[in-house]
Amino acid sequence: MIFIYLLTLLPKSLLFLIVTLIFFLCGVNMKRFIFILTVFSFVFSFSCVDDETPGFVEGSSCSVLGQEQCNFDNSQILVCSNELWTVKKVCNLNFGESCRALATGLSCTDGGGDTGDTGDTGNTGDTGNTGNTGNTGNTGNTGNTGDTGNTGDTGNTGNTGNTGNTGDTGNTGDTGNTGNTGNTGNTGNTGNTGDTGNTGDTATDPRSADCVAIANCVKACLDSACATTCFEDGNTKGQTEYQAYEDCADTAATTAYLDIYNTCKAQAETCGFAGDPNYDIPYGTANINGTFTYIVTTEDSLSSNMLLESSFITGTVGTLPIVNTEGASDVYSYARYTAAAGADPAAFIVYQTYNTIALTNPIAYILGDPTEIIVGTNNVGLTSADTLQLFVIDVDATGALVCRHGFGVGTVNVSAFNTSAGDAGSFIVSGSNINIYSMAAAPIYGGDITADSTDACSAQ
Repeated sequence: MIFIYLLTLLPKSLLFLIVTLIFFLCGVNMKRFIFILTVFSFVFSFSCVDDETPGFVEGSSCSVLGQEQCNFDNSQILVCSNELWTVKKVCNLNFGESCRALATGLSCTDGGGDTGDTGDTGNTGDTGNTGNTGNTGNTGNTGNTGDTGNTGDTGNTGNTGNTGNTGDTGNTGDTGNTGNTGNTGNTGNTGNTGDTGNTGDTATDPRSADCVAIANCVKACLDSACATTCFEDGNTKGQTEYQAYEDCADTAATTAYLDIYNTCKAQAETCGFAGDPNYDIPYGTANINGTFTYIVTTEDSLSSNMLLESSFITGTVGTLPIVNTEGASDVYSYARYTAAAGADPAAFIVYQTYNTIALTNPIAYILGDPTEIIVGTNNVGLTSADTLQLFVIDVDATGALVCRHGFGVGTVNVSAFNTSAGDAGSFIVSGSNINIYSMAAAPIYGGDITADSTDACSAQ
């Protein structure tokens, strides 16, 4: 872990030279190592502060809500909120803590993500790197096959409540004289049936903890020696399961996680490369169709001439419509451009929300680096090869991120793009059948790629 952290402190050019030399010395499988370098170039481009980048200071301006950065002396993790850098967490320098970039995001330690207060994440923040690194490594001897993992237990159904006893029927009146017959007794009320217990998760979990442990270790490796160590440290059962995945992956003749998953679903699910089974794969689809004839530079005073008074992202995510059916008549969209300022890069976002006082979810938006968006075909996804990102999220009453329902992967066509302010600018975009994945079940990037609780809303 310390070695990997020290690597992140090196200049990117030197780091990739070192990794390349390790590749030649260790004889890493060519197709997998090229994929690893591609994904890790995305990790460092989004998660690390360049050596030449000026430091960030609390109170200075920022533009991408929810974006996180280390401050100038790495004593604080800053988050962009209300167009100003605010402190998300203070690192204790006296105890050797300092702000640093990990694969899961910024942290004061060299472990997993911080558990301190998260502060407002904003509603348009760039997620940075989410894709896990490519699959590397094999193998060591498989050893004895061991028993295959039992599938996870489904949730126990609750015991049904005992039904109440039916009341005794009243006695009929004596017949005796011809007078009125006795009234029949009222039947007793039937007892209320007990509440049925909650059923467990609807999906059986095919993941084996033994294989998942090896896979997660391998996905964090930078070289084949590390991957071999991960494999050898696993138990016999996990090694057998992981070797089965590797053997099948070799027949797929590809390093792309999604292609391997489609070829080797059973093995990929066992080792966690499909993620949480409660989320469908894909989790939904989206269609994009928007013509924006006004570019907003501030959201302080939006008026009707600046807006597209309708949705431009439609479709479903899980069982939810991307456009809330109750808020459909109040939905509107707008395109915003923010010029680069100091250490803050330029940003472009097209946002879809609702013109209501009460909170309405979900919210959808696309964003990207305006220097990379082109007129023509643009890739949508979370890697450095993608020029646009698509998210469907929930926010709270302040507009802060609560959780992400999913992200899009596909292509869109941009037929006009001009970031000039006001009605001199324009943005026209269209695309259909863009797959939506939950970050908890993203085989396209290696399975569960969540870093904290906001990354995946509950399965719908």
